Amino acid sequence: MRYNRDAIDTPVRGGNKVNVGAYIRVSTVFEEQDTSIINQEEGLNDYIRRNGWFLFDTYSERQSSFKRREEFQRLIRDARNKRFQVVLVKSLSRFGRNIGELNTVVPELVEKGIRFIALAEDIDTDKPGWQSKLAMYSMVYQMTSQTTSDWVKMAEKARAKRGEYTGSFAPFGYDKVGKRLVVSEDGSPETVRRIFDLYQQGVGMQSIANLLTDEKVPPPAERQNRANSSMFWHLSTIRKILQNPVYTGDLVAQKETVAALGSNRRKRIPKEEQVIVLDNHPALTSREQFQLVQNIISRRAFGKTKGSPNLFTNFLYCAHCGSGMYYTKRPYGNDHYVCGRYQKRGKNHCRRNPIREDQLKSLILDELRQLAKASVDAGAMYQEIRKTSARERQNHEKAEADLRARIAKLERRKAIAGDKWLDGEWNKEMYHETIERLDEELRQEREKLHKLIRENGTRAKLSLTDVEKFLCMDKLDREMVQVLIKRIDISEGGKVVIVYNFAV
Repeated sequence: MRYNRDAIDTPVRGGNKVNVGAYIRVSTVFEEQDTSIINQEEGLNDYIRRNGWFLFDTYSERQSSFKRREEFQRLIRDARNKRFQVVLVKSLSRFGRNIGELNTVVPELVEKGIRFIALAEDIDTDKPGWQSKLAMYSMVYQMTSQTTSDWVKMAEKARAKRGEYTGSFAPFGYDKVGKRLVVSEDGSPETVRRIFDLYQQGVGMQSIANLLTDEKVPPPAERQNRANSSMFWHLSTIRKILQNPVYTGDLVAQKETVAALGSNRRKRIPKEEQVIVLDNHPALTSREQFQLVQNIISRRAFGKTKGSPNLFTNFLYCAHCGSGMYYTKRPYGNDHYVCGRYQKRGKNHCRRNPIREDQLKSLILDELRQLAKASVDAGAMYQEIRKTSARERQNHEKAEADLRARIAKLERRKAIAGDKWLDGEWNKEMYHETIERLDEELRQEREKLHKLIRENGTRAKLSLTDVEKFLCMDKLDREMVQVLIKRIDISEGGKVVIVYNFAV
């Protein structure tokens, strides 16, 4: 049977046209893997030619730290849209690495009328017995992955018991020399000691972070030349240093593990099962100071409560830097707002721009009274507010969709990090650092999403009677703010610019 020379196409004469989606995957990016890509592709192409089929597309990928098998996802989307009739892979292990994925995706393809073929295992969903083969091989690959994971854990535990540091990056203040921790000579040990001393003296974590940032002390990530490092010190970085027993000279390893093979959820290992090597390396703080700091942290954490939305939450902004204003409640009254960036980073990053809450209330109520005296057409205002609310609702829906997409992307990044750790491409320290960063980003994005959903849920339904009532109201509440105000900008000297949801 004769074929087109420059493409894998249907036979020139005869044969049935069958579209094929060929999936190729390698799990690491080494030079020899290029050969693996080529070998897989040539083998699949040869099989397609021998059957007289048509190559619809080749879905080829290497896993990386920020991609969760994007080509695999594209293959599944195209299969669901029935853009081809056959999914062809060299080996089942290239298609999926756990029982759940293999025993879910393949039956789904069959349900959609897509034929699945894995050449190495001789699995063909058009032939009898494919389900038994799929179950058997997926279990074998799962057991292989579990065995590899267990051996990695055993090796890491043995190295830790010998006093070796198994992380990829040494803790701030140390260098890793010959698998051992030694005190660094770049000034970072002095910074660690200073952090412990400042906190013991009563300086807060965020204040310590601001101080080090202002003094341009390189943070841990910048010192280690890590990607996406920041010039800013963060509260979480200070907390991590203050709570790390490594600075007392002890090596503590095997503190947590995956909840299950293939899972990104971590579970804490009981302290009695952890590997603890006392006086393993030079200490940067005494045991007495370390324990004193832990006691201070516990005392300061006790009784803390999360702030609740106040009258102008999400409406008040600093006119200079655009940051949201930070609400400060005083026990003696005079609750006020200051620039959020100033509150967090200090005077070198923005101005304080304070404004009292009661002043804002009076200003807004005065303007509403003036509108009432001017015999403003409540009906016209009502229509204008409705139009503005509709636009705001659309903007909120788009923002919510963007946040959900961002969260999904971060979840995919967490999943690929788990794959790289299970495949042995990353060690435990690299995995933990990545998961910690992604979890913090996820927390922030979910917080934004929950706040957005909460705002939409509390958005008041407006009627003409409500507008008339607002124009005559002598007390400002949250409902009025949500309905009437779009944003409020505060600049130096207490200058206030109010943007209403209608023309004033």
